[in-house]
Amino acid sequence: MLKKAAIQKIFDLAAQLMEKGTLVAPIREDAGYNFREISDAKRVDLNFYNTLMSPKSAFFPQMEDFVRYNNNKSILDAKCVDLNLKPVFLFGVRPCDVKSFEIMDIHFSGTGAVDPYWKKRRDNTTIFGYAFDVNIPADGTDFYSTLKIGAADPEGSDIFMIKKDNDLLLKAITPKGENLLSSLSLLTDASADEQKHFDKTVAAGRSFKTRFMSVDPNSIAKKFEDLFHKTEFWEKVSDACLSCGVCTFVCPTCYCFDICDETLFSQGVRRRVWDACMFTDFTLEASGHNPRTKVYQRLRQKICHKYSFHIRKYGVISCVGCGRCTRSCPVNIDIFSIVEAAMKL
Repeated sequence: MLKKAAIQKIFDLAAQLMEKGTLVAPIREDAGYNFREISDAKRVDLNFYNTLMSPKSAFFPQMEDFVRYNNNKSILDAKCVDLNLKPVFLFGVRPCDVKSFEIMDIHFSGTGAVDPYWKKRRDNTTIFGYAFDVNIPADGTDFYSTLKIGAADPEGSDIFMIKKDNDLLLKAITPKGENLLSSLSLLTDASADEQKHFDKTVAAGRSFKTRFMSVDPNSIAKKFEDLFHKTEFWEKVSDACLSCGVCTFVCPTCYCFDICDETLFSQGVRRRVWDACMFTDFTLEASGHNPRTKVYQRLRQKICHKYSFHIRKYGVISCVGCGRCTRSCPVNIDIFSIVEAAMKL
């Protein structure tokens, strides 16, 4: 099913979705674009390259409460926090970010220990994928084509969107997407020529080039195993690193978190908050010992996890080439260049 809507009616489309549930979409902020829950349909803006932060927070919030309790009462009186979600529409997600959800599914629902918060949000969300413009060169930091992700890949989306001139083409990819498209009265049927344009754009997206290197996951995993104890290499590539952790927070496939308790006037809450392997105290033990006191050890952990450990354990690279870590790094550390340099040794 292929439908279309005029770009000038995007606010009306957003309003229709808001009537059916919660709309999360890109909006323009002072620093750039980010996904936010929409309360004003006119703030939805698809004129962006990619967002500053990945949309993983739609399923894995930066902070979320699990349990509420009272210190003056029995632990048996503690209450789990219910989600009570309305249907969620995640609107305008680039293909590399859609792919990241599949990678994150491995950790939160694919290993036998299912995270109910992640799964419930995933099951409750309809994903509107959104193609990159294949007529505009990719940002210099992107390398998603290296990881076999196309600029207009519809896989993983429930509905996939491609902009054509003054129209937005929307194609249902899953039954969930088909049911939703058929319920949106604003949309009209696309023509045969528009179907050809859609298919042509998807094909062009697969040959669209970002930065590129030949990738064999097993070879990369082995290379980083061999380099693990090459301290000179890691000290060199991490020389400028500040251990600020911004690369992990903007990354769509970083999932480290901490569990903490906060109490105020006997009212307590147990919550999950994002954490990062780049932080100095991430591996600090109760004894006071820290096995990763040096910056190079922490950067090595992050890169080896994505390009070696994750491959060995799950068979897939834990990176989608979105380029956010490089764009956000205050000292311009580039993970693509580090992997490329490692493969040449």
